[in-house]
Amino acid sequence: MDSLQIGLQLTVAGMGIVFFLLAVMAVLIAFLSRWDRAPVETPPAAAPARAFPPGLDADALAAITIAVRAHRITLRQQAAPAMRKHQPGTLPSRWVGIGRTRQTSSWRSLRRG
Repeated sequence: MDSLQIGLQLTVAGMGIVFFLLAVMAVLIAFLSRWDRAPVETPPAAAPARAFPPGLDADALAAITIAVRAHRITLRQQAAPAMRKHQPGTLPSRWVGIGRTRQTSSWRSLRRG
């Protein structure tokens, strides 16, 4: 009976220490989250009206924007070296790609139609 009492005391003491440390950590985290809040920013003043360069109105600026976007789309379709997603040689070879496809596809007998 003496060993049961020692075991229960040890269990209660251990669980009490763990609970106490968890409570201390929760209080510290709450304190740090309040202390580390982002400063309240004042709303910026109203943006000034857009000023266009001399001789350029809103319609001309819109036309230039459309032309630039169309040019970028054309460059991407041509796969210009500056627009490639991957450098040459970084993608797997055709043999590796075919092998991966065969490994991940369901098995079918090639002789049976």
